[in-house]
Amino acid sequence: MVVTVALLFAPTLHSQTSPTFVAPVSPGSDALPFLTEVFSRYAQAKTYHIEYTEEEKFTGEHIQSSTESMNFAAVGPGNQYRFEYRGELQVSDGKTQWDYRSGSEQYTQQPTPSGDPTHVVTLTSSASQSLSEAPGTVRATAHLGDLIRTAKFVPDQVIQIRGKSVPCTVVTTEGMLPGLGRHGTTAFTIWVEKQSGLIRKSTERRQEELSPSDPSGQYTSEAERVYSIAVLNPSSFPDGTFTFTPPSNAVLVQQFVEHYGGQPIPEIRVRDSAGKEVSLQSFRGKSLLLDLWATWCGPCRDSLPTLEKLYTEYKDKGLVLLSLDQDEDPQRAADFWAKNKVPWPNYHLDKLAGDKFPPHGLPYFVLMDASGKVVFSMNGLDEKDLRAALAFIDSSAKTTAPTAH
Repeated sequence: MVVTVALLFAPTLHSQTSPTFVAPVSPGSDALPFLTEVFSRYAQAKTYHIEYTEEEKFTGEHIQSSTESMNFAAVGPGNQYRFEYRGELQVSDGKTQWDYRSGSEQYTQQPTPSGDPTHVVTLTSSASQSLSEAPGTVRATAHLGDLIRTAKFVPDQVIQIRGKSVPCTVVTTEGMLPGLGRHGTTAFTIWVEKQSGLIRKSTERRQEELSPSDPSGQYTSEAERVYSIAVLNPSSFPDGTFTFTPPSNAVLVQQFVEHYGGQPIPEIRVRDSAGKEVSLQSFRGKSLLLDLWATWCGPCRDSLPTLEKLYTEYKDKGLVLLSLDQDEDPQRAADFWAKNKVPWPNYHLDKLAGDKFPPHGLPYFVLMDASGKVVFSMNGLDEKDLRAALAFIDSSAKTTAPTAH
């Protein structure tokens, strides 16, 4: 089990002062109009203060994993904002924006960009894709109304949040959602606080095929969010919400620097499904692309067709592609690899070897030139950027190749 808890700023809980928001509830009756009204409040919010814990679990054939995080999202007037997600922080006082990366104790400072702060994320660190989820908290909640087609009330419940009883109207939904495969289904349960009319807890249970080519291989994803603070258009924010004081050991940098940026990758040894150990340094002399992934990671599995296309294009030009799984049980990844007949090798990356990479999400890609130096790394797959990096390294190899006589 992987547990990540990273809330850098934790102001005291303040009460929501909105008038009581009570829906006429009859268990089993249509709740879609009620949810539509709830979602519209999120869509119309100009400022907000949201804090929530999130726990995700993935289970299926040869799969079992869980993650937990504490997250923060606040947008105030005058282009002030603060977003925190899994060890990353972005904060603006309206004039200056700071990005802080806890893993390397580095931070950047720049003028606050203009525009919608929910689209402002500009971190260049490998975890920036994860941080981008925090600004979208309210926007994603509002957009749930575009996806849910049926909903019904179930009996009211009183839930406990930070030791306080919160009476809630409870709604369940189920059905197909865009983005799921033909055999995918999803179901939400949403707890709406009676006093504020805002969501204080939600669960999502999703079932989907592991691979489009094998609908029988199903996995289940369960996510639970509990909102300790949920305030739309607050009249004030806790002191210090939109300011940043660097930790004493943090270093101001122009841009985030990977531990091995432009340098040879450290000595890293991995094992194949038969237990044979291989050193990544043994691949020097050829361009090497590393794909760090896990069976429980949906985006990792979704990236395979694109990787196969790029691999087909560049393998005859000397590119070596290796996938390195970070599953707790390496046999799960080995079984997945064999079942899906992926045409390049997979090796298991244990925690000791994995810690030699910079902090990263999944999938994570690292490209090295023939000398073994890292020339490109990316968290999440962007085909355009990866293709450009491959083209660059290919042209560089041609330029430095000796001339035939």
